[in-house]
Amino acid sequence: MSIALVCLACLTAGASKKKVVPQALIPDFIVNAQKVFVTNGGGNPLAFDEFYSQPKIWGRYQLVGSPSEAQVILEVKHFVVDEGTRISTSANTYTGKTQVYSREMIDPQLQLNIYDAKTKDLLWSVTDHKRLARLERNREKESVNSADRLAAGLKERVEASTKRATP
Repeated sequence: MSIALVCLACLTAGASKKKVVPQALIPDFIVNAQKVFVTNGGGNPLAFDEFYSQPKIWGRYQLVGSPSEAQVILEVKHFVVDEGTRISTSANTYTGKTQVYSREMIDPQLQLNIYDAKTKDLLWSVTDHKRLARLERNREKESVNSADRLAAGLKERVEASTKRATP
């Protein structure tokens, strides 16, 4: 009985030691911008369309038709990191046969880069690792979900930075 209590105490003590990392403020230039240009940096047009619709719904930024009119450029870029193929084997000691397995190691990603429209300096960047989906309809759903996560993350950071900046 006492061993169980000691184990339980150790587990709860370890769980409470998780370090809380405060969220970094997004640059003021992004927070204070009013006009943004959203561009497709390549890849998935569905993810771009979904991301593009989010700032319009949010209503914080005025979307403009060219980078020269904007203060900030939001670039949405889809790409896949291909790490090759991993091969592994397992031996069945009973039958003496060896089974060879291969698995393609890919990481589909959606990246949001935020640039100063005048200087073209990168101000902020965040990447969402899309979940791997084999079926086309699931890939489409995951593209939309990934774009939504990027937009929600941007909105959350901008709002948090606005609240911290205002006394």
